[in-house]
Amino acid sequence: MPRYRAKIAGLVLLVALPAHADEERGLPFSLGPVDFTFTVDTATSFQSVQNAQHGIGTTSRSRERAGGRQWMEGFVKPTVGFEWQDTNAGEAYGKASVVATATRGAGEAGATSTTSDQPEYLALNDLYVGWRSGLLFGDVVAPNALDISVGNQEFTVGDGFLLTNGTLDGGGRAAYYLGPRNTFERTAILKLNTEPVRADLFHLESGVDQKRMRAADNPATKMYGANVEWFQSSENDEGRFDYAKRKWSVGVTYIKVYDADHDFSFTGSQGGGVATANRDGLQSYSLRAGGSFIPGLEDLALYGEWARQRNTAGSNGGTVRAGAWYVQPQYTFSALPWKPMVTWRYAHFSGDSNGTDTVDRSWDPLYSDAGPRGGTTWTQGQIYSQYVGANTNLNSHYVGFEVEPLNEVLKVGLAYFRHDFDKPTQAGATSKHLMDEVDLYATWTTPVPGVALAPTLAMGRPGNGQKQALGATDANDRTIWLGQIIMTYAF
Repeated sequence: MPRYRAKIAGLVLLVALPAHADEERGLPFSLGPVDFTFTVDTATSFQSVQNAQHGIGTTSRSRERAGGRQWMEGFVKPTVGFEWQDTNAGEAYGKASVVATATRGAGEAGATSTTSDQPEYLALNDLYVGWRSGLLFGDVVAPNALDISVGNQEFTVGDGFLLTNGTLDGGGRAAYYLGPRNTFERTAILKLNTEPVRADLFHLESGVDQKRMRAADNPATKMYGANVEWFQSSENDEGRFDYAKRKWSVGVTYIKVYDADHDFSFTGSQGGGVATANRDGLQSYSLRAGGSFIPGLEDLALYGEWARQRNTAGSNGGTVRAGAWYVQPQYTFSALPWKPMVTWRYAHFSGDSNGTDTVDRSWDPLYSDAGPRGGTTWTQGQIYSQYVGANTNLNSHYVGFEVEPLNEVLKVGLAYFRHDFDKPTQAGATSKHLMDEVDLYATWTTPVPGVALAPTLAMGRPGNGQKQALGATDANDRTIWLGQIIMTYAF
């Protein structure tokens, strides 16, 4: 069965589900000189959580408390894309998609279950057009070196540490966990796809609907920025277009939020999570590197990013001085049966020990999520990242082990997370230890074309800091148990 890989937006798995290569899937057809492709992505998940919120339980919109929740989610995403090529004018392209979502059962197991009323929703998702230079510039620059696009579309910088998911799921949008919507709105993106240096200039706006999300959506945010990368492709020159096809890369990114809602603060675990009055005017800087840098040691990879956030005129009168960074070595024993892979990561997202002064030191995760390196990239743990916390005021250790018993067909992995508060006083605690989590997962590309299964078993044990932060008089020290299975289909 051919190897394939497609990112189903926001689908939080511990490894990326394989998917058919774009040129091998869908239904192609032509109208005159214009080539079209019709594709369909679907997913269904079944989840069960016991001892939600470490025994305190979760509440629904009706204020009904439940210690355990069982629910199912699903979505269908049909997409039509087009391309029109002219050697004298470059290439025009575009895409339009809609997403239909539904949640059934008791709803997801967050502190307040936003989908306990079994929502369903149908809405436009992708809607953009673009132009690529094609062979217009002959031998002066590489084919499609210049790429300009506008509209509602996906956009990712690096491995998703800062930007990858522009729309929050759950609430009235349903499908909290599967998260099929991740487009940014009213985008304008210029890509310079040259090698060994490429660049992006971008304008993005978050997808916000406070009415449908019952005032629990991310704040409306408008931003612009630039990204420059030095890299080497692993497959021909495809690294110019695809992060996954870069043998190694070094990049620098700048993001400026020039307008953001600041009438409220929102804390959530999916898609990034924390936004305060100080997001308006926020500037983010980052330097990152990733891939196999040592010739002859292609099995050894190293990833890392260092970022700072500054704002000298926050809307609440304060300033921002926040920071985050991570380092992650990874080794694949490619010569051994099952190709074992081991990895370790330490990640730091600053917290604020003094909430009464005028300096905000809490890291704003912006729009991070599961990026092109897979689900454990910035959704840290199937329990913590989805139902407990976000990437702020956090120091996290991650140890992972993965094997492929059936090459490119079956992957099995084990992940351990140790989470600590960076500043426990921000959470109302004195102990740093937040929680420990263990995840056992698998992904199986079934013999049925386009169908994949991904089961997961996970447990999350609270630390003393989390027990103090929960501050409940009833149980708050129980282990959260999670069982789930996801089936995806890509046509």
